[in-house]
Amino acid sequence: MSLPQLRLENPSTKRQGGFFYLFVCQVLLLVFIPYLNHPGLPSIVFRLLGAVAFVAGVFAVSEMRAQWIAALALLSPAGILNVVFASHPDPQMVVPTLVMTILLLAFTLVTLLQAVVNAEQVTRDTIYGALSVYMLMALAWAAVYMLLVTLQPGSIDMNAARHPNRTMNWFDCVFYSFVTLTSLGYGDIVPVSAQARLLSILETVSGVYVAVLIARLVGLYSVAKSLGRTAGS
Repeated sequence: MSLPQLRLENPSTKRQGGFFYLFVCQVLLLVFIPYLNHPGLPSIVFRLLGAVAFVAGVFAVSEMRAQWIAALALLSPAGILNVVFASHPDPQMVVPTLVMTILLLAFTLVTLLQAVVNAEQVTRDTIYGALSVYMLMALAWAAVYMLLVTLQPGSIDMNAARHPNRTMNWFDCVFYSFVTLTSLGYGDIVPVSAQARLLSILETVSGVYVAVLIARLVGLYSVAKSLGRTAGS
């Protein structure tokens, strides 16, 4: 996959597109996690909004009907499992629910990344697309960590003073994932098992790639704007 070419924006591409609205939805989802991360109806609403937002992102950026069908095929079981689990928590449903969620997030992530990299020109919406990929990557890795601590309890250790029950929930996994992706540095949550450390390394490396992609796109967009101002003067 090659990076988008440096071209000037024409008036029709200056409006915000699907990437911008997807980015806004992701930010809102993150803002509301502390308030919707509770059993019952709040959890159901949060899970459904997240699933719909990501699949809507696929519809917004993809022109391939096969991708739309695949997204809906993944959304149906993932959505049903999440709603059933949020309504009636059952330990036996945790793993299948997380697996389907990870598959949905991974498919959405790959689709958005392809759309960004294969864009014909760099626009503001392309940059929002790269930022959306970055944030979605953190959420996908959070689901992976949730699956890991479910299958291997204690693989990620938590400070007992701040987390008396020493049990990671979804918000803890999201926090840990963003800390890993941004290389912020670990504090009250640290990887312990070899599997947790390996996954943390892989997330950091993947985050570096997307960060470089964002920097490259911003650079191309800045050059394009400079050329546009020069041509107009």
